[in-house]
Amino acid sequence: MEKLIKNLKENEYILLKSKDDLTFEHSKNTHLYRMTGFSGTAGEAVIDKSGKITLFVDPRYHIQADKETDGKNINVVKMDMKTNLIIALKKNLPKGSTLFVPSKSTRYAIFDLFKKTLSKINITPYETEDEPAKAAAVEEISLDICGVSYDKKIDKLKKRIKGQNIFISSMEDVSYLLNLRSFDEINTSVIKAKMLILKDKTVLFSNDKMPSLNGIEIYPFKRMNEILSKIKEPVLIDENTISLYDFNLIKNPKISASNQIVKMASIKNRAEIKHYKESFKRLDKALYAFKSRIKAGISEFELKDIFEEELIKAGARCTSFKTILAIGENSSSIHYSNYDKNKILKDGDIILLDCGGYYEGGYATDITRVFLCGNRASDKVKEIYTAVLRAQLNCYFTDLPQTKDLDDLARKILKKYEKQGFLFPHSLGHGVGIPVHQAPPTLTPAPKYNKKLQNNMVFTIEPGLYKEGEFGVRLENTVYFNNKKKITLSRFPYEENLTDKKMLNKKEQKWFEIWQNMAKEALLED
Repeated sequence: MEKLIKNLKENEYILLKSKDDLTFEHSKNTHLYRMTGFSGTAGEAVIDKSGKITLFVDPRYHIQADKETDGKNINVVKMDMKTNLIIALKKNLPKGSTLFVPSKSTRYAIFDLFKKTLSKINITPYETEDEPAKAAAVEEISLDICGVSYDKKIDKLKKRIKGQNIFISSMEDVSYLLNLRSFDEINTSVIKAKMLILKDKTVLFSNDKMPSLNGIEIYPFKRMNEILSKIKEPVLIDENTISLYDFNLIKNPKISASNQIVKMASIKNRAEIKHYKESFKRLDKALYAFKSRIKAGISEFELKDIFEEELIKAGARCTSFKTILAIGENSSSIHYSNYDKNKILKDGDIILLDCGGYYEGGYATDITRVFLCGNRASDKVKEIYTAVLRAQLNCYFTDLPQTKDLDDLARKILKKYEKQGFLFPHSLGHGVGIPVHQAPPTLTPAPKYNKKLQNNMVFTIEPGLYKEGEFGVRLENTVYFNNKKKITLSRFPYEENLTDKKMLNKKEQKWFEIWQNMAKEALLED
């Protein structure tokens, strides 16, 4: 990287990404983190010959990016919900400039879009020198949890793609298809592997310590180039998950119209739903234990450790994503995870906790709650908390099968708070599976993602309001869809001391009572 930067000419830039080819989320090994200090789980930057960096972040990371890059030679471009990286690059890079993009961590679809959309910019791939993937322990998931054996999943996939060859580059897809998980790294359960299914054989590429898989040949990653390059027949690929580097290894790539594995994984079976219910019971148990230990005088850092200690005590193998925990004004940063040792909890402070764990099945869990230290909150905190609660209750109890309709409903309730500076700058929810973010479904205002919910889709509902310098509130439950109804997996109560019941209409008061009683019943079950 240093050599590439040194050889840059005027109007030449290098794209830096927060993830590498075999990285599940933000990694401190990436050039982006080392050069900017930005630790958000999503983000890109460009660097020029002078070393000046422009960092592009979406609304979830505006405050975090400002804080982590303060005092450095970095320009932070704050994109809104209508602006993507391509639009931002077009505005910030001069016509006729050259942008070098990393071939191993840039998806082919993104590279292709760059080439088509940034027609006035020369898009040139470069190869990174990656650290070799370390061998990790891999576990087989029992049929009691996954519900379907890997050979039946492979057979189902073959029927869906009508017997064509396929290269599976998504580690999440491989983990799902083979019912394999690894818990060697925090915040993930996926195995580091890619897969090739041909008409006459199935090949798995990985450096992990794999169990014996009947009918599957297993090779290390170093053999992938050799094996892929020998295939002359068309090979199906998912352009949204395959890297540009891997795409170029295949002689005759054929872009699939849709990712059939994702479609299979998004509809959970009975065994998976049962495991989800059991997992969320344990997550709720960790939340109750955490709540009982909240008291003035504890730091943010200590609170994060307390929660994760209780999470493991309640049976989690590891966190399902980096815990978000923020006191007071830090909660206005949507994905805050800096855990300030000097930020001490006081009576009247709120704590925003967005958290989850992986259990033995390796399916992600996800919930957000706001807790109160002491018994009295300010009127403004209660007003905003109750507004978000109203959005949550309406979205959960109202029968709307279209994802955009649910997002629109939440925005309609929360829009009036924009005049007070409290914004709702993220989507209402996302699908959940082995990764904590799995689409479909996506609950967003963007019409192109509008889909009809299907039975046994698991997804979140998470409205929120945030005002920089004051505080933020988000309430999130993970639910599944069944017979035109949403059924919650999270059964943790809302904060009575933060709720202004006078703001709730009669229907909402009834919904609130139903939820709180359900949470009490769930607690008695244990």
